[in-house]
Amino acid sequence: MDRLPVVAGQFYEKDSKKLIEQIKSCFLSDFGPKSLPKKDSKDYFAAIVPHAGYIYSGPAAAHVYKEIGEMKKVDTFIIIGTNHSGLGPSVSVYPSGRWITPLGDVEVDDVFAKEIVETSKFAEFDTQAHLHEHSIEVQLPFLQFLFKDFKFVPIVFRGDDVLEEARDLADTIYNVSKKLKKNVFVIASSDFTHYGIAYGFIPFFGSSDEIKKKLYALDKKAIEEIINLHEMNFLRYVHSLNLTICGFAPIIATIFYAKKFVKKGKLLKYYCSGDISGDYENCVGYGAIIF
Repeated sequence: MDRLPVVAGQFYEKDSKKLIEQIKSCFLSDFGPKSLPKKDSKDYFAAIVPHAGYIYSGPAAAHVYKEIGEMKKVDTFIIIGTNHSGLGPSVSVYPSGRWITPLGDVEVDDVFAKEIVETSKFAEFDTQAHLHEHSIEVQLPFLQFLFKDFKFVPIVFRGDDVLEEARDLADTIYNVSKKLKKNVFVIASSDFTHYGIAYGFIPFFGSSDEIKKKLYALDKKAIEEIINLHEMNFLRYVHSLNLTICGFAPIIATIFYAKKFVKKGKLLKYYCSGDISGDYENCVGYGAIIF
C-alpha cells in the first residue's frame, strides 16, 4: 500500500521546490555543516538523527546526511523510529509498498522486511503504528535529496522495556544483511531531552543561560554513553532521571548494531531548539551522531 505524508506542510515544506531549498538551507545553516555533500567513499554503518521540524532540527540532521551522502553505495536504509501513537506491537515493521513525499516515492524493501519479521523474535508486520508517525517520514526527504533511487525498511519501537527487543532487532538486521548480501545503513530517529512543562519535564529555575547549561549537561552525559557504545549505562541514565529522550529504544538498537563494526561513535553536532527560537523554557535537544 502507499503511505501518504502526514507532516508535509508542518514539519517540512509540502511544495517540492521549496522543500529542496529548505533542505539546502539546512546544510548551509550556521547550525549545519555549512556545505553540501561531495562525492566520496566514506565507510559508516549507523547514525542517530533528530526528527523535529526542519526549521529546528534540520541543520543537525544535515550533519549526518552530509556524511551519508559521501558514503559508499547503500543498498537498503533501515530507519528505526519512535512510536508516538502507541499503536501496534512493540516492534512494528512496515511490510511493503511506497512512502510518498513531496519529492516523490520511496519503495519499501519488502524482501528485507519479510526476512526481518521471519527471523526476529519480536518484530511483526504492522501499518497502523506508521500511518500517523512522523519520526521516519521526516528522514526520507533528506535521503531523496541525496539519492535518486534507494529502498528502505521502516520500523518503529513502542514501550519502555525494550532491551531484549533492541538486541534482537540489531542481530536480525545484521544477519539478514549477510544472508541477502546487502550493504545496509541503520538510522535511529530520535530527539534528545524534551525540557519544560509543555513536554512533561519538571522545569529548571533560572535564567535562559542557566537553563540551557543544565539541558546541555543532561544530554551531554547521555551522548557520552551513546558514542562509547554503553547501551546499559545509557538506559540506566535515561530511566534514573526519567529523561524525555523519545527515541531511546531506537538508539539502543542502533548501539547494539554499531558495536558489530566499530568501537566508538562520533558526535557531529548538538544544540537545542532554544538556540534557534530563543525559547529555553520549553525546548528540545538535537544530536547528530554517526558510527
